[in-house]
Amino acid sequence: MVTLPLADEIFLVGHDEDSGKPLISDLALDTALAGAILGELVLADRISVTDQTLVLPHNATPVGNEAADLALSEIVQQPERYPVRAWSEHLREAVRALVGARLERAGMVERVESRVMLRTTVRYLPRNRVSAAAAEARIRYMMDNPAALDEQTAALAGLMLASNLEFVMGGASAREVRERLTDMTGVLRPDLRSLVAGIESAVAALVLSGRR
Repeated sequence: MVTLPLADEIFLVGHDEDSGKPLISDLALDTALAGAILGELVLADRISVTDQTLVLPHNATPVGNEAADLALSEIVQQPERYPVRAWSEHLREAVRALVGARLERAGMVERVESRVMLRTTVRYLPRNRVSAAAAEARIRYMMDNPAALDEQTAALAGLMLASNLEFVMGGASAREVRERLTDMTGVLRPDLRSLVAGIESAVAALVLSGRR
């Protein structure tokens, strides 16, 4: 049922389908994207995350896409082990462009540049609204069909909660949505739960520092 990498799904969920604008702050979205790239590496069995949220590499074999492989290469080369929050702060500097380019190559989005007052703005506009909304639709389906829940969808739910993206679900009350997404994350294995916790900490640090 899952057809896109985790970071691609967070990217599409985190951008407005009409304007291509981020639905949360740039830093928060980039932090979530960085967490999703780490999530891809966990799902591919390239890294693990301890209960102290330390990122540990255990397989240096490339997974086959630039965004994830660049992150894996940096993690493997580091002589010290750093927590999820530190990696998310490092990776978020370039992650949106890498994931956007990946989606563009897949024919999912169109990169559009505009220049206003000497500033260039980049937007990624979905080429197909149905495809762009597929991850959100899958989350909705899994909410009502928990027996069909898969690990990537649960990780997506966790990262949406960690980055305060749960409001995109609409429909039910905000409290009910959060409760149901939280229930979905219950199927995650320990290292993915630790990853989500690390991203939640990184996003909370942005709020505390006023860098929303």
